[in-house]
Amino acid sequence: MLRHRIRATVVRGAPQVMVKVTGGGRGMGAIAAHLRYIAKGGRLPMEDDRGVVREGKEALRGIVDQWRFGGSRIPEVSERREAFNIMLSMPAGTDALALRHAAREFAKAELANHRYVLVQHTHQANPHVHISVRAEGRDGKRLNPRKEDLHRWRETFAEKLRGWGIEAEASSQATRGVSRRSLRGWERQ
Repeated sequence: MLRHRIRATVVRGAPQVMVKVTGGGRGMGAIAAHLRYIAKGGRLPMEDDRGVVREGKEALRGIVDQWRFGGSRIPEVSERREAFNIMLSMPAGTDALALRHAAREFAKAELANHRYVLVQHTHQANPHVHISVRAEGRDGKRLNPRKEDLHRWRETFAEKLRGWGIEAEASSQATRGVSRRSLRGWERQ
């Protein structure tokens, strides 16, 4: 399996997925500001964890209120992280529609216990999707991503992209820095 992944990454040049936690809100003030940023003030469509797509300033305010009062109330300022900001990205030239579908499937698989909003950005060279996810799950357990979670998220995102016909890999640290030259030695084994 590892040899196959290395070959896909090095020989075929399969693009690497990027899954990055870009921060998180410590209270509704910060969460609302981030939601406004990713939705460009309501100009971009926002899709929630139920698959409902909304657009506009009123929709944005509705999502903020839903997060503020749904479940445990989130105060305006908090000592702890009340939401996480995740970005899923691929290189320029990646099919943006397929990327959005893969991001939706990723969120359903990995964040099913949480409220989240996803917004796609296509105005930059690399198409990407921002996901803002509420830290408190429906069951009261809190999201607290660790290194293992990020690795699993990368694998899940790559798998979802491949399901939409996008060549993608999520190399582990073991495969980073492997060149075609060093791969030849592995092929003889």
